Amino acid sequence: MTKKRTLRVLFALFVSIALGAMLLGGCAEPEPEPEPEPEPEPVVVAPEPEPEPEPEPVFTLSLSGLEVEEGDDRLNLRPLSVKIENTPESRPALGITRADVVYETITEGGITRFNALFQSDVPESIGSVRSARNSDISIVPEYDAIFVFSGTNSLVWADLGNTWINYMEEGTAGKALYRVNHKYGPHNLYLNTELAYERAMERGYSLGTQWPKGLEFGENDTSGFGDEDDAVSIFVPYSASIFDVTWEYDKASGTYLRFIRDEAQCDEGREEDEEQGAQIAADNVVFLSVPYVPAPMVPEKGQTYNLDMTGSGDAIVFRDGLRFDCKWRTDGTHPPIFEDSSRNQILLKPGKTWFQVPRDITEIVVLTGHPDLDEPVDDELDEEAEAAAEQAYQEASEADVNE
Repeated sequence: MTKKRTLRVLFALFVSIALGAMLLGGCAEPEPEPEPEPEPEPVVVAPEPEPEPEPEPVFTLSLSGLEVEEGDDRLNLRPLSVKIENTPESRPALGITRADVVYETITEGGITRFNALFQSDVPESIGSVRSARNSDISIVPEYDAIFVFSGTNSLVWADLGNTWINYMEEGTAGKALYRVNHKYGPHNLYLNTELAYERAMERGYSLGTQWPKGLEFGENDTSGFGDEDDAVSIFVPYSASIFDVTWEYDKASGTYLRFIRDEAQCDEGREEDEEQGAQIAADNVVFLSVPYVPAPMVPEKGQTYNLDMTGSGDAIVFRDGLRFDCKWRTDGTHPPIFEDSSRNQILLKPGKTWFQVPRDITEIVVLTGHPDLDEPVDDELDEEAEAAAEQAYQEASEADVNE
């Protein structure tokens, strides 16, 4: 019995040890669970940027820079270039205030004459029409214009014959050129522009162009400008009081107004014309330095000049009451381009442009409106100079009548 009891005790002890081992094993720390893999960041696809809208096309007239609607007939219209007289007997001129571009040059005897180009606003009539000069040979092709004049001397006829200029004069213009009764000859020749375009077609001239030739318009950097750049008055010495010009800046209109000495120079206008009596005004007044080279003398004519308006030279651009000193250049296939000393282009203000070509642009007198910067101006007329200018004018006028 004792042996069996001992075995039972040993068995019970074994079971207790086994149970204890199991319990101890249950208290052991469990194995750590593996951490979950991080979820990948979502890929964000940036939306395609909205395409910027195409800028609306801008259509501008080549001689004035003024904006017009697409399809405007004037966009490809060849300009009319008309030689207009500027003697006291012919003033006021008709239609001159409606020209986009005007060149004023000396013919002879101190007389100045205009080459006026019309495209944006072509009046019904223009006058007084007078004879061509050598300067026109280089001006007209720069604008691909149809040239109208009364006649010219033998030297200019020869020059014209060596060009591709489309022109009409009194002998070939038909009824487009006519005489008026309210002025006496030779100051009474006028142009009917509608008939001029009709006559141009009859002569085989194209009225349109695929490549309009124009001036460059826009804004200029004036951040470094000071009072010395202001230009409120410009005096242009041509030929004493007969032809000397003053341009006065009118801040209200942003234009320069033209005077012959102290008298406003105006357009003749017609009763039905809203421009009747309007003073000549320009958005840009540009001075070109061009040498006046005496031309060979023609019998019974006054001394005239050859002016080559191609190449380059000094220039002064006046706009918005400011002065821009620069250089001009053109190869003759386009109007002049203007650049400052750093080759930055000087742009014109959209509107009307007058080119002044005096003998010497350094002799013009510019007033800034600031007394501490301006030299006093001598307004006294030099009687001797006045008499000499009047004599030269009369002699040149008599010679010119014979053309």
